[in-house]
Amino acid sequence: MIWHITKRELYDHLNSLRFAFTTVLLIALMLVNAIGYLGEYTAQSTEYQKKISASLDKMRSNADNLYNLFREGPGTLYKKPSALSFCVNGGEAFIPESAEGVRSSFGISSDDGLSIEGIWQMAYPQSNPNLWNIMPDYTNTDWGDIISIVLSLVAVLFTFDAISSERERGTLRLTLSNSISRGTVLVSKFLAALVTISILFLIAALINLFLLYTSGSVLLGPSEWGRLGVIVLIAFIYLSIFITLGLLISSRVSNSSTSLTILLLIWTVWVVLLPSTLGALTSGLQPTMTSDEFGAHRQEMHNNLDAQYDFRRYTDNIPSRQIPATEGTLFWSKYVTEYAKREEKLSEEHLNAQIAQIQLARSITRISPASSVRYAIESMAGTGFTRHVQFLGHVRRYGNEFRTFLIETDRADPESPHAIGPEEGTSQKPVRFESIPKFEDRVSFSGAYNAAVTDILLLLLFFAVLFASAYLAFVRVEV
Repeated sequence: MIWHITKRELYDHLNSLRFAFTTVLLIALMLVNAIGYLGEYTAQSTEYQKKISASLDKMRSNADNLYNLFREGPGTLYKKPSALSFCVNGGEAFIPESAEGVRSSFGISSDDGLSIEGIWQMAYPQSNPNLWNIMPDYTNTDWGDIISIVLSLVAVLFTFDAISSERERGTLRLTLSNSISRGTVLVSKFLAALVTISILFLIAALINLFLLYTSGSVLLGPSEWGRLGVIVLIAFIYLSIFITLGLLISSRVSNSSTSLTILLLIWTVWVVLLPSTLGALTSGLQPTMTSDEFGAHRQEMHNNLDAQYDFRRYTDNIPSRQIPATEGTLFWSKYVTEYAKREEKLSEEHLNAQIAQIQLARSITRISPASSVRYAIESMAGTGFTRHVQFLGHVRRYGNEFRTFLIETDRADPESPHAIGPEEGTSQKPVRFESIPKFEDRVSFSGAYNAAVTDILLLLLFFAVLFASAYLAFVRVEV
């Protein structure tokens, strides 16, 4: 019986004006997305490979002396562009594309021959010097926009009169006069709307992928296809939320025009206003340091370090290559390494404060399923804020690996005083370039799914609550 009613509803949808309107709209939007993205990933990948090559060349030139690697670090570490950025841009233009293992700003010299330079530390540059934050913004039309805005609106247009119009015409009373349960009718209407809109979305998406794939603009491997499949499933879950919302309101209201008005109001608030408004309001709940405050905090850190070590007492104590390391060599080793450690810690503290600020705002905006679906798609596509946090995790792990390699290489040199920091206390031997750990950034299916699972579960919860509410409302409706 469910299949019989579903076929009838499908026939009504296919012969409606809104079906034709949705077909043209979705295909047009997917064509615009594909045309706008043609060649973009290829250009991004080419530029990425150039930057990687330049960074590795610099590392190779520093490998002629282990101390140079201690001083210069691994260089710039770049985030790999995502082949699925056409699904959701995630404000990539406003998020840093790299982290840097750079030489410390510390340096001191004196007339009696003392010359000390800092060693490398991990730094996290801003994407724009005028932006002291990494709050993403969205400027391009992508799958995320089409799914979060257009699909939800289409679901409302397909279901606002699903129950109320039949009550007005009296056909609902006739249908329920037979041995058909109300649950069967509700599920049939739900399935008919879901299948109709899903097919239209799949057709538009396949046209989009065909253009991108055949043009060579994207290279999709098993991981990318798998993540695309999950993105489509996420879209279906999100679509189900607004279909059940339409059925709920249509069950509670006897007039179709009233039902449409209420649904459009809910859609405007829930999809359009809440994500942007709550994001703007909550982004300042955990304010981070301004550039001036960061500079003052950094100067305070330097003053505390100078007071703790009182390095001026050692300005006449020049480090040497003597083995075992002299007191002066050990002092400058401790001072330089502690300086780099505190600089890196300060940079990470500011970065963590930024991340906490954005995570708080994202948590609050999840009250709207439009935010949750966008965050889930970002995670699966490998773009946006979640991807950046994963990249920073890769950077930190690599930084520890690179630092450990340098220390172990120095320990293996019997001619080194093993007092890392000053040049005299560090190994001067060349390092085989092939043995140096190389940074490799990637997006895995498991990592993307783990990042998206919270938002997926939240979308399922929205659907379960609304479907249960729609069922209870329809069971109690008077026909």
